[in-house]
Amino acid sequence: MLTIDGSAGEGGGQILRTSLALACLTGKEIRIENIRAKRKKPGLRPQHLTAVKTLAKICNAKVKGAYIGSSMLTFKPGKIEDASLVANIGTAGSISLLLQQVLPVSLACNLKLRAFGGTDVSFAPTVNYTRKVTFYYLHKMGAELALDIVARGYFPKGNGCVLFTSKPSLPLKPIRLRTLGRLHAIECFAHCSGMATKVAKDAASIAKNTLKENLGSFEWVEHIEATPERKETVGLGIDLFAKYTNCILGANAVGIAGTRPETLARTASKNLMDEISMLAPVDSHCVDQLIPFMALAKGKSVIEGRLTKHAVTNIYITEKLLDVEFKVETNNERARINVDGVGFTI
Repeated sequence: MLTIDGSAGEGGGQILRTSLALACLTGKEIRIENIRAKRKKPGLRPQHLTAVKTLAKICNAKVKGAYIGSSMLTFKPGKIEDASLVANIGTAGSISLLLQQVLPVSLACNLKLRAFGGTDVSFAPTVNYTRKVTFYYLHKMGAELALDIVARGYFPKGNGCVLFTSKPSLPLKPIRLRTLGRLHAIECFAHCSGMATKVAKDAASIAKNTLKENLGSFEWVEHIEATPERKETVGLGIDLFAKYTNCILGANAVGIAGTRPETLARTASKNLMDEISMLAPVDSHCVDQLIPFMALAKGKSVIEGRLTKHAVTNIYITEKLLDVEFKVETNNERARINVDGVGFTI
């Protein structure tokens, strides 16, 4: 049995997600200790527990320690099988982070997953980001994935819903992302629930003007989504995607009742401009997400972007579960990350 220290690196849920997903694919039995030890509320939270149980169903795993607050988990995977599942986090816990748990394994089966929880919450990728950025690169690698938003869910009530589907896609193709290319468009998704449509429209307008002032000329593609009558979840958000010849960079901001649309728009715009200023083809939120898929792919992959603590942690965990060695060349905050993938298949 392989033992993983959950307090290593950034010491959060990513260690749990990556190690369990790769263990499920490889069939390795693992034990994770000190789960989320560096978080304010350590141990398994509802979002993590739901993800563990969902993954266990897909690969017929035997699990010990799967309960709220647990700091230790043992996971013995079985055979991966096609599945049609429902996963309900029961809170505003991030659906996107739940999907990160199952994404690698979904490449080995036909999976249909209806997930309930938070689609747009703080400290997690939004569902739009997962669709427009993460899936954009995975599609380039040959992954057959689809994600539809049924209903949005905000903090603190959640009540969001998405439908995720996958088809067997292994082995993946390698990916090489070294340059941005030319900026040709910025796509905006401004949305709200339980608030007037004007809130989303104002946020989009302010974001457009802010970015035009700083970036000059580009095509602006705008989507407004508002459900003023929907009171079971109240919140607002804006997702911004800079579309280049070779890549897509994403940034966002989310809010709760009382958040001013101008605050939301300026925060998201600043976040996007910070990503653009790196002149790297992979934004800081996606670098770590691509690490395990690069290792699974057949051939050499190379990406460039900001080297975050999450990326360092994911490299550490991926190297422990797969027979790979990443090479990282740094230049201040920016890094070139490459690996010879194992060409994993089942």
